Amino acid sequence: MTGLRLAAGRLDACRWAFLARLGSETTRRVYAAALVQFDAWLREQDKGWLDATPEDVNAFCQFLLARVSPPTVGIRLTALRKFYTELAAHHLVERNPARIVGPSTRGRRETTVCDAPMLTALLALPDKRTLVGLRDACVLRLLGELGLRVSEICLLRQQDVVRCPAVETGLGLQVGRGTRWARTVGLSPAVKVALDDYLRRDLPLRRLAKGFGPEAALIQGTAANRPVGGRSLTPRFIFKLVRRYGELLDYPALNPQMIRRAARAKAPEEGSVTNV
Repeated sequence: MTGLRLAAGRLDACRWAFLARLGSETTRRVYAAALVQFDAWLREQDKGWLDATPEDVNAFCQFLLARVSPPTVGIRLTALRKFYTELAAHHLVERNPARIVGPSTRGRRETTVCDAPMLTALLALPDKRTLVGLRDACVLRLLGELGLRVSEICLLRQQDVVRCPAVETGLGLQVGRGTRWARTVGLSPAVKVALDDYLRRDLPLRRLAKGFGPEAALIQGTAANRPVGGRSLTPRFIFKLVRRYGELLDYPALNPQMIRRAARAKAPEEGSVTNV
């Protein structure tokens, strides 16, 4: 028991030292969350850090891939790999079980952009007779026509819909507020119609949840019992949304970044929307 306590103490000390050496507070927070998640997963397998094998790390990788995007999986596995390198340096483990484990890239390099036919088919999939379909159609158009980042969609507020005389609709979105990507993106007629249809159908539920006002999220969940204030979508939710529609197109590897590239690839005469 004394030996186990000693190993646990050394493990905690290594973890503290590992995180303390990271220069970025954001990296420190992300890596710490990855270590906590792996620790919880190991406990469910009745294992500890010092018992983990490459097979365990690979199983954890598959566990993550079912829940988050491959780039996010890569970041979390990088945290494990670097931490196990620290443990090996302190002779707590003989080898690094996460040294060569990573998310599979098979099939992800074949198509790096959602081409025009695929984008057209994708935008036609949501059932616009339902609120969920109207919300999904709006999200897909913000990705595929305006080229917004997933984080930018999640952070949009109702006050971010502003006047924009430079475009046909006279309206735009202020995105990336407080970041180096801050800009105003003009709304095309198709995106404005999708946004109007969604907001019109969602208005009664927003009022019930008191999720209506300048600071309220522009795109919200559709549940009738949504939290007071109207919680915005999350990056994980949007990733799963895109994957679900990609599977309907028989392309399960589709991700938001591929759809965003379609917006940049469209020629001006095809109706692409540029930054203002």
